[in-house]
Amino acid sequence: MKKIITMLLLIVTSIIFIVGCSNSKNSDKLYIGNCPDNMFGMGKKYYINNLEDGNYEIEFTAKEYEYGALKEEHVLYKSTIEHNRNNSTLKIGVTDGDKTDCNLKVIINDSEYGSGTLDFLKDAYDTGIALSTLEEDKYFNLDDEVVIALYSIGGENNSTESLNIDKEFEIGNNNLKDLVVYVKLHKIN
Repeated sequence: MKKIITMLLLIVTSIIFIVGCSNSKNSDKLYIGNCPDNMFGMGKKYYINNLEDGNYEIEFTAKEYEYGALKEEHVLYKSTIEHNRNNSTLKIGVTDGDKTDCNLKVIINDSEYGSGTLDFLKDAYDTGIALSTLEEDKYFNLDDEVVIALYSIGGENNSTESLNIDKEFEIGNNNLKDLVVYVKLHKIN
């Protein structure tokens, strides 16, 4: 009987240790979550949480697809930022410009940076555009490309297929054009 109790106690202790360690890993992992700020135009802001102090290279890129085939890649913005714990989160986002400039703007801590004219947006304003954004928190590692937005232009009959970008997804061939926006962080020091 003593051996059974000792064995059960050992198993329970092991389970508590394993569960406790796996929970502490997630609390330190980077994740991107929704920001409640209002936006003008079609866009979305997010918070990046659990970012350590230091300097980071931040890069926003966009990949343009036509009927599911990759056509062009754009570097929207690339810069070095300093992050300190006084501000525990980093606010990022993306928004479209207007019909006159056809710019896709990136947002870093409430400042907007233009990316240059994209032909994708010229077509979108004439035919209609849909936006897919993250709905759930998404965990990621430094140096990972993280999808933050997907702009779509309808295909046949101007119908647009939305995609769930919270999980792994594949660009289909139902939309005329898709523009997938990514953010990537690299720690410099």
